[in-house]
Amino acid sequence: MLKHLLVYFFLFFLISCSNGDNTQDLKSSNFIKPNFTSIQTRYDCVLDKDKSLNNLEALIPSLVVSTKNSIPSASLEILFNQGSNIEYFSIIYSDKNMATDNQSFLNILVEEGLYQISNCSMSDIDLQSANIFIDNISLNPDSFEVEILNCEFNEGYNYGTFSIEIDTFLNALRSKEILYFAKFQQVNDLSSSFTWINYLGSEDDKNKLYEIWLEEEGSIRIQESFNTQSTCQSSSAYKGYKIL
Repeated sequence: MLKHLLVYFFLFFLISCSNGDNTQDLKSSNFIKPNFTSIQTRYDCVLDKDKSLNNLEALIPSLVVSTKNSIPSASLEILFNQGSNIEYFSIIYSDKNMATDNQSFLNILVEEGLYQISNCSMSDIDLQSANIFIDNISLNPDSFEVEILNCEFNEGYNYGTFSIEIDTFLNALRSKEILYFAKFQQVNDLSSSFTWINYLGSEDDKNKLYEIWLEEEGSIRIQESFNTQSTCQSSSAYKGYKIL
C-alpha cells in the first residue's frame, strides 16, 4: 500500500520550490503555459454481457481504416482496465486539428458497430492535451502502461508553478533508460482542473520508476510540494495500445 501511495506523489514530479525567496518565480510562472498540440475525447465502454473481447478485436481494423480515411489528423488509443473486469475498456480519440469537434468520430463509432457490442459513455468535455517528453524527444510506442489522475490546482498554483523545475524529475529518468512520457490536459490554460497521464513502456519500466522514487532522497519534499500545489483523486491504471 505504501508503494502505491508514494507513487501517486512521484508520478507528478512536483518538485518543491526553492527554500529562498520564490516570489518572482511565482509571478513568472503565470506566463508559462502548456503547449497544447491536440484535443482529446475519451469514451468509456463496457461490453454487452453476450459479447467478448473477440468481438471488439474484430471491429478494430475497420474502425481504424474508417477513422484514418475520414479524419487524417486523428490518432486512437485503446485502454483496458488493469483490474479483473476485462469487459471494461476506453477509446481515446485525439485530433491534431484543435478546432475539430468529435461528432465525426462519434458517427464512425456508430457506423462501425461499437454500440452494437458495448455500452459507451463519452466524456462530458473535450480536453486540450500537451505532451511532456524527456529532452523533447517524441515517443510513440505501440503498447504501454498508463496511469491517469484527475486533479485540481490549489489556490495560487498553476501549470507554471510546477513546470519551472520539471527538468529535475526528468533528469532522474535520463540515465535510467526508462521509456516514459506524460500528457497534461485541461479544458483550457485558465482552468484549475487538469488531468495528468503517465505513459510507461512496460511493467518493467514502471517497476524501475518505483525503485527510483523509493531511492530518491528528496521524496519528502516532493510529497510536501504535491500537497501544496494540487489535490488529486486516486490514480487509475490501464494497459494501453496505440491503434492509429
